[in-house]
Amino acid sequence: MKDKRCDIETAIAKIPNGASVMVSGFGSSGTPFSLIDELINQGQQDLTIIKNDANEDGIGIDKLVKSGQVKKIYATHIGLNPTVMKFAESGEMDVELIPQGIMAERIRCAGVGLPGFLSTIGFDIDYGKDKSIVEVEGEKYIFEKALSADFALVRAEIADSFGNMRFNTAGINFAPLMSQAADVTIVEAKQVVKVGEINPEDVHASGISVDIVSQIIHYTEEYDPIRR
Repeated sequence: MKDKRCDIETAIAKIPNGASVMVSGFGSSGTPFSLIDELINQGQQDLTIIKNDANEDGIGIDKLVKSGQVKKIYATHIGLNPTVMKFAESGEMDVELIPQGIMAERIRCAGVGLPGFLSTIGFDIDYGKDKSIVEVEGEKYIFEKALSADFALVRAEIADSFGNMRFNTAGINFAPLMSQAADVTIVEAKQVVKVGEINPEDVHASGISVDIVSQIIHYTEEYDPIRR
C-alpha cells in the first residue's frame, strides 16, 4: 500500500489562497490544532472554512479568524466565539449557519457523489427563505445542495501510513464524512503506525480517501478538554 506520510509543513503548503477547507472537530474534541497552527504560520488568505463550530476564544479556528485569513465560515454553532459572532453581525465576515444534521448530510452527499437531498426543515424560518424548492407528489421540499471542499483537515488518534484511521470517542464527529467530501484530505494523528498495526475491527474510517498522513509533533494544551 502507498505510504502517505508527510510532515505537516509540506502538507499545509499544498493549500493555496482562496481554498475551501473542511476542518473536523466539535470544540477541542477532534479538532486538528497542529494543521490549523501551520495554516496560520504559512498565511494562506481568503479561505472558506467548513467546520461544525468556530472553537472558543484563543484556540483553533478562532486564531485563524483573528489572523485575517478567513473570508467565509460554514458552521452549526458559533455561540462560544465572540469574535465570529461580532463579525457575523457586522457583516465583516460571511458566516452561514446550518443545522447540524443538515450540514452532516450535505457533506455526506458530497462524499458519495450525490447532488444533494430533500428536506422539510426550515420552511417557516429565515434559513429556508432563499433555498430552492422542489415538489414531489404534491409535497414541497427544500433542496439542500451537497457540500464539498478543496481540502479536509482531519484529526485521528491513530492512523497508519495508508491513512486508515481510529478516533478517540467523540473525536470521530465529522471526520469520516469530511475525509470523503474533499478533493485532498490531510490527516494529523497522535500516533502513526505501519499498515496492519491497527486491528481491522478498530478502523473507523478507511484510508482510501486520505491523501496525506502527518504526525502531531507538539501536543499542546489546545488538545486537552476545555474545563469550565
